[in-house]
Amino acid sequence: MATTQQIPWFANGSYSSQSLNADCERTVNFYPEQMESAGGKSQAVLYPCPGFALRATFGVGPIRGMFAQNGRQFVASGYELYEEVLGVPVLRGALAVDLHPAQFTSNGDGGNQLFITSGDVGYCYDLLTNTLTVELASGATMCGILDGYFLVLDAATSTLKISAQFDGTTWDPTQFAQRSLAGDTWVGMIVVNSDIWLMGSQTSEPWYDSGAFPFPFAPRPGNLLPQGVAAPFSLAALNNVPVWVSQNAQGAGMIHRLDGYAPLRISTHALEYAIQSYSAIDDAVAFTYQEQGHTFYVLTFPVANATWVFDAATSLWHERGYGNSILGGTDAIKVGTFCHTSQNQNIVGDRVSGDTYIMSITTATDVDGEGMWRIRQFRLPASPSLNYMFYNNAQLDMETGVGLSTGQGSDPKVMLSVSNDAGHTFGNERWVSAGALGNYNARARWAGTLTRARNAVVRIAVSDPVPWRLLQFGVSGEEGTQ
Repeated sequence: MATTQQIPWFANGSYSSQSLNADCERTVNFYPEQMESAGGKSQAVLYPCPGFALRATFGVGPIRGMFAQNGRQFVASGYELYEEVLGVPVLRGALAVDLHPAQFTSNGDGGNQLFITSGDVGYCYDLLTNTLTVELASGATMCGILDGYFLVLDAATSTLKISAQFDGTTWDPTQFAQRSLAGDTWVGMIVVNSDIWLMGSQTSEPWYDSGAFPFPFAPRPGNLLPQGVAAPFSLAALNNVPVWVSQNAQGAGMIHRLDGYAPLRISTHALEYAIQSYSAIDDAVAFTYQEQGHTFYVLTFPVANATWVFDAATSLWHERGYGNSILGGTDAIKVGTFCHTSQNQNIVGDRVSGDTYIMSITTATDVDGEGMWRIRQFRLPASPSLNYMFYNNAQLDMETGVGLSTGQGSDPKVMLSVSNDAGHTFGNERWVSAGALGNYNARARWAGTLTRARNAVVRIAVSDPVPWRLLQFGVSGEEGTQ
């Protein structure tokens, strides 16, 4: 006898194992949120990842770095430095360029300076006179600040350089440190709280302000990490702890964060299988941001053309992507840099052009102004005896009646396709309406036979520019005798 059941794993993250028969879940441009109330209709919901609305254009691009503080915003666009003044991009100087992002840091009211590393050159920008000067003509891979000292890592020579305190225009060439705790060289750096994390290719170590003179920084004793970094610009601070694509003598391609002074694996076997299949991972770049109480680590692999996102609120991974080609395989998102402005806006920069965008869940379009493709792919319950299952009469429980008044999205559609072979191939799409604007009682239902299979997988896809919110999926299933 056929019984209707809700799929308990419907609102979940991405997990496509090396065997699709084991699991082939995908969550693209949705993220799961756990309900925090006892009376919620479902324990978890899929909410839409933010869209992008054009904000400003800075030069020809790409946007290689952004920084906002104390009401001022700076953008590294291609080989130029801009400041946004009263909503207008103002050119502030020229920057060297390489294949890496530009980085910004500030010494605040103590020095009124920005320090910028771009194209292996270190620049100081005076916030009072609006002048940009070259301070390190080479050997400036990454930058940071601690206790008023600007810090620069020269990855080519595995050297940590420091400025005078609160003065980014003074760099004593005798004040530097090189690695002595391990044989692998420093290739990445991030400053979080009171620690300078100097990341080698196989091991890493925290340094702190020991108060020594004339060079104040020293390694924290007994804290050599057994993980290095495979992609230096994947380093980002998530809830005040470093996260990165890791590497050690045994291999590369896991994602770690710190738990105190110990590395904690946060990637899954499915994600590691994907990463370790990429032809390149050392080009990975990341940024973090917060929205609606979720803190996200957004990790893009440009050569592999893929974006993965970790949600610290749920410890789940999902995918983000661009364009209709998602239906056959994901493309990486088009943005790669981030800052949060004093106007309480999350701003991101285009990886190709000079455009910046407001990133918000209230926007349902991608950088091209088109509706964003969103996918949830999941398996249906199988027979405990591995017999055929007969499925029919499915219903997607979702927030309906959120269509637009005119144009695309005035009658938003939900597309369902089914795989009979565990997600290796899919059949034709079956479209149903999600209800016009104000039709809150509409139901997204597929009547009749869906499929007969031992390993059935359903793919839900939407693309209309409306606020999609998916709660549950129910299906009627009956076990066969073979």
